[in-house]
Amino acid sequence: MEWLVKRAIQRYLKKHYPKHRKQIIARAKRIQPKLMAKAPDLGGRENSLSNNLNMFILFLAYYEATNHRMAGEAIDEIIDDLYHHLRILGKVMNINNPRVLRILRKYLYNNYQKYADKVEEKHRHGEWTDTWGMIVNPNNERRGFAFTLVGCPLWEYAKKYGYEDLMPHMCALDHAYAKLMHAKLIRTHTVATGADSCDYWYVPDKSKIARNYKGKIV
Repeated sequence: MEWLVKRAIQRYLKKHYPKHRKQIIARAKRIQPKLMAKAPDLGGRENSLSNNLNMFILFLAYYEATNHRMAGEAIDEIIDDLYHHLRILGKVMNINNPRVLRILRKYLYNNYQKYADKVEEKHRHGEWTDTWGMIVNPNNERRGFAFTLVGCPLWEYAKKYGYEDLMPHMCALDHAYAKLMHAKLIRTHTVATGADSCDYWYVPDKSKIARNYKGKIV
């Protein structure tokens, strides 16, 4: 995913900063390791969610490299560009198809539970203390698929180093993922909005739940 984000950022720079694109990329490459050095150790490649922090820091590197010009609106545009280039996945990953939903839910729940179990094991040894906790399908929801992420190292990093304003735009990436699956993400709270967790409930976008849900979504 990080490679795809880099490509989207390059397209953004080509559109908005054609004369300074190479200089910005070079500066971001110098800044990124410095930002990464301040990040918590989430376990590297062994942690399947650590790439989320890497991607956030990639955005921050370009935010700094453009003297804060590539801010929230830029992130929104880059996310829209990512969706545009990946939307073909929706032809094979449409959860309005019950069979696709069953296969995807089984696959995701299996992998999410493996992650949750690994985090629990690592915690017993005093490791991965800064990563997300995960609860798989906390309400035993049979419609769509659901999970909760407890804590957020992205928010902790943003709060510590003054990037809080960018977090709502980063959180919006989850809604773009939902669109790729022809899903609606029903999320009522996030760590960035003051909660201690982020709830995720993906439902088919043509379902009655998606059409009739009237609650708050963040």
